[in-house]
Amino acid sequence: MGDCLELLKNVKNESIDLIATDPPYEIFFEKNRWDSKNSLNWEVLRDEFFRVLKSNGNLIVFQGWSNVINTNDKLSKKFILKNWIIYDRIKGRGALTNLVSTREDILWYIKDQNDYTYNKISSTIKKKTGGTIGKKNGNIYRALSNVWTDISPIVPWSKERVAHPTQKPEQLIDRIINIFSNENDLVLDPFAGSGTTAISAIKNKRNYVCFEKEKKYFEIMKERIKNLIETS
Repeated sequence: MGDCLELLKNVKNESIDLIATDPPYEIFFEKNRWDSKNSLNWEVLRDEFFRVLKSNGNLIVFQGWSNVINTNDKLSKKFILKNWIIYDRIKGRGALTNLVSTREDILWYIKDQNDYTYNKISSTIKKKTGGTIGKKNGNIYRALSNVWTDISPIVPWSKERVAHPTQKPEQLIDRIINIFSNENDLVLDPFAGSGTTAISAIKNKRNYVCFEKEKKYFEIMKERIKNLIETS
């Protein structure tokens, strides 16, 4: 448990295969509206991410629409933006003077344009018609695009829900881990929250390193990992 800016210093150079993280979106609800505030030291984070990530590794960063441009500007000074994924979580944040936001931006970065891990998978959406290609490859599901609409968000009645305000669905993190890493790879989440990245890593046969500075969420993460190991 601790601040990732300090703990990252203990991670060896080029030892991580995948960094997958959901950092604070730097937006706060004040006076009935969402305000953006810059509070993360992205320059230091970027340099540490670049140092610890393997040359063929991937960096996956969740961001909110109001700050994603600023985040990308900083990360792109060292990393190559390979794709910009939109996750439609369906359940939106309310707004009195703006459109309801149901999107989350997922930025995919690499270090080497010619060498990076990518495992092609299909979406969970069935094709409307068989079609020549569909019949030929025998896959009834649509190809996975960079707009993800087929994963349900965490809702109050979700079985996996814990006491964390920005918890991500396991299915979403499973997809990221399976696309951007291989079995036995080492996955890092420096903003681990309630530990969904660790849970997904265990289930998908990856190793993991997770940092979380908030004690209440760190304890939730430890309990989730313990329960998973005991019931496996």
